[in-house]
Amino acid sequence: MTAMRILLIATLVAGSASLASAETSRMTWKVDGVERRAIVFAPVATGARIPVVFVFHGAGDTAENFTGVGFHDAWPEALIVYMDGLGRFPGGGGAFQTTDSSAANRDLRFFDVALADLRQRYPLDQRRIYATGFSNGAKLVYLLWATRASTFAAFAPVAGMLTAKVPLGEPKPFIHIGGRQDHQNEFTEQLQSVELGRTANAATGAGTSCGTNCTRYSSDKEAPVMTVLHPDGHIWPRDASTLIVKFFRTYP
Repeated sequence: MTAMRILLIATLVAGSASLASAETSRMTWKVDGVERRAIVFAPVATGARIPVVFVFHGAGDTAENFTGVGFHDAWPEALIVYMDGLGRFPGGGGAFQTTDSSAANRDLRFFDVALADLRQRYPLDQRRIYATGFSNGAKLVYLLWATRASTFAAFAPVAGMLTAKVPLGEPKPFIHIGGRQDHQNEFTEQLQSVELGRTANAATGAGTSCGTNCTRYSSDKEAPVMTVLHPDGHIWPRDASTLIVKFFRTYP
């Protein structure tokens, strides 16, 4: 059992309680003839435009299990969309396609279809669309930056890296969270993607401390970079969702 799985089992009790008490939608879309799913937490209607956060789980996980990271609790004013990867076998968890940057990528298509429909259903703030994910899901976050940058306000990959051979898109604020002892998605490879992001954002100067294990890099293109490089392995740290929401709130 991985560290990530242990952490999510510990936090899923609270997540399951939210699923039971909060109004949620288990939404489905047909994408190229295949049914795709997501769990959506919508804020109480206020008449205001609302931000939206797309959340992508790790390989072998599910959207329902990944609700345990609690973005809907950390940011109840936002529309939180836990995207479900396609299962590798019946009853198993899913994964996202992260090495294909073409229009045929099933998960880029999934994102496009889901966002188009959510725009029809909810009063989304088009200036505040965000993406975050863990491991395999973080790889998709980097791919979304490379292929859909203009859609997003900011990105937050955790324990992942860019795996497609494409450049990152236009400058965007991003926070990368990674473990120095991560040997599942090698930490050195994660750092290479962080450097690609810093270069894209013109945030290549010396950073300043923003807390424990945290460094912030300013950007000439108003696209700052924050790294939280903790001493552990391939995990979703317990404070990650709170840190990410705080970062997202800053960048419309």
